[in-house]
Amino acid sequence: MRRIATGLLLCILLSLSIAALADSAAVPEGLSSSQAMPSVPLVTASGSAPDPKASLDYRMNLARTAILVAGLAVFGWGTLRRVPLSPKAVGQRRIALLILAFAAYASYYNFFQFSHARGFATNDNFHYYVGSKYFDELGYFGLYECSLAALANQGLQLPDPGNQKARDLRSMELRDYNEVKKNGRDCPDRFGIERWSAFERDLVFFSQKWPLHLQRANWRDHGYHPSPAWTLVGGGLANIAPATNPRVAYLLSRAERPLIAVAFVLVAWGFGIETACLVALLWGTGSLWRYAWVGDAFFRHLWWITAMAGVVALRRGSALGGGFALAFSTLLRLFPAALGLGYALRALQNSIPDFAVARRYRRFMVGAFVALGGVGVLSLASFPSSTYPDFVTKITEFFATPITNQVGLGALIRSDDPGLSWALTALRFSLVAVFCGLFWRALRSTEDWEAAAMGGCLVPILLSPTNYYYSLYVIVALLAARSPRIGLVLLSTAVAWNVNGLIYYRDYDEYTGASIIAVIASFLVAIAMGRAERSGDLDQAGPAVSSTALRSQAPMSG
Repeated sequence: MRRIATGLLLCILLSLSIAALADSAAVPEGLSSSQAMPSVPLVTASGSAPDPKASLDYRMNLARTAILVAGLAVFGWGTLRRVPLSPKAVGQRRIALLILAFAAYASYYNFFQFSHARGFATNDNFHYYVGSKYFDELGYFGLYECSLAALANQGLQLPDPGNQKARDLRSMELRDYNEVKKNGRDCPDRFGIERWSAFERDLVFFSQKWPLHLQRANWRDHGYHPSPAWTLVGGGLANIAPATNPRVAYLLSRAERPLIAVAFVLVAWGFGIETACLVALLWGTGSLWRYAWVGDAFFRHLWWITAMAGVVALRRGSALGGGFALAFSTLLRLFPAALGLGYALRALQNSIPDFAVARRYRRFMVGAFVALGGVGVLSLASFPSSTYPDFVTKITEFFATPITNQVGLGALIRSDDPGLSWALTALRFSLVAVFCGLFWRALRSTEDWEAAAMGGCLVPILLSPTNYYYSLYVIVALLAARSPRIGLVLLSTAVAWNVNGLIYYRDYDEYTGASIIAVIASFLVAIAMGRAERSGDLDQAGPAVSSTALRSQAPMSG
C-alpha cells in the first residue's frame, strides 16, 4: 500500500510539474508587465491606485489559507482522537490529504495562471542570473556600476537620473545615480569586447521588461551576495545559453518546479505518504515564501531541496549522504547549518557518556568534509583568491544592514534608541538561553534525523533571515512522522502566518507579527519534542498514530 501511494504521489506531482512547464505563464503579445503583474501599483484613470486586496496575489493568499485550514482540520481528524479511526476513515483521510497536497502545490504557482508577468526577467533573477554569469568580471561589488554603465551605453537609463539614487555596493551607501554609473566606466575593459556585448544584451533583456517603479528600486537593492558555492552552480548554468533566447528564459524560470516535486517524492520515500502530504501542504501555501517573492526564480530553492534530501538521507540511515547534503546546502545558503548544528548537538550528547564518537557520526563528518572540501577546491580553482574574503565582507555588511522584511527574534527585539540597547540585549540573551535549555532537553529523546530537523527551530531564535527563507520551517514538519502533534503545531503556525499576512497585506508590520509567530512556534516545538511520546511512522503503525506580489513596496533580494 505504501509503495502504491508513493508511486501515485510521484505520478501526479510529476504530471503537475509537466503541466507547469507547459503552462501559459508567459505574458502574451501585447500584454504589458504592469497589466499582468498584480503587485505593480497601477494608477487608474481617476488618478487613484487600485485596491491591493483585489490583486491576484491577495486572492491566492485567501485560497492558500483556505487550503491550510482544511489541512489543519484533516490532520486533526485522527491525530487528536483517543479512539483509533476505522480502516475506512483512514483511507478517506489519506485521500483528502493527497488532494490537499496537490492543491497546495498548484496554489504556490497561482494554479498556473499568469505568473510573474516579466517571466524570467524579474529583478530577483537579474541579480542571480547576471551576477553569477558574469561573476568573474563583476565579483561581489561591480553589478550595479557596470550595469548602469552598460545601460547608459545602450541609451537606456532612468528619466531624470540626476535626481535618482543607486547603491554603491562597495560601501553599501546610497549615492547619486550618475556617481555610481561613473564608477563603472572601466567595465568594458574588465569584460573584453565579446563578453561586454553579451552583458549589454542581457541587461537590455532584463531592464526593458521592468515597470518604472522596479527600474528605480532595483538599483537600491543589496546587489549580488550568494555564496561562491552557489555561484559555481548558478554561473555554470547561466553560461550555457543566453537569457535573451525566449525558450531558454522560459525553461530557466520553471526548472525548479519538477525539482520541488521530486523533493516531495523523496519525503514520501523516507517518511511515508502522509508526512509528504504535510510537507507539500505547508510548502505550497506558505505566505512568507509565496510565489510573489521567489517563485520561478533562478534556482533559489536549491538549498531547500538539498537540505530536505539531507534529512531524508539521515532518516533512511545514510549518515554519509546526510552529511554531504546538509553541508552542501549550508555552502549554498549558510543558515541551513542550523540543521547540522542540531545533529551535532545530538551527537555530542551521545558521545559524552562513553567519550567515544559513534561510527555513524564519523560517517556524517566524512560526508560533510567531502562536500566542504570538494566545493572549496572547485571554487578556489574557479574564482580569484579574493572571492572568499570579498564574500565575507559582503555578507557581513548585509547582515549589519537593518532590513524591513527580516523575521526572527533579532528583528523583533531591536531599537534605534541607545538607552534601550542594554535592556533589549539582556532580554534577547535571556530568551535565547531559555530556548537553548529547552532545545538541549528535547534532544535527549530524539533520533539523529529528528535532531537535524529540530535544528530548523534555531533559525528564528539565533538568526533573522528575510521572510522568504522561512520555507526552512517546512523541514521541521518532518518531526510529525513520529510526533504527529508537531504537524498540528506547524499547520497552526502556517495558518497564523497567512492570516497575519492577509491582515497586514503590503504592510511592513506583517514581519513584526511573523517574527512573534516564528519565535512562539520554535518554543512550542521544543517543548512538545521534550514531552512527546514517539510513535512509529503512520504507514507502518496504523490509524491511531498519523504521521503526519507580496513584492512589498521595497523588496529585498537575499
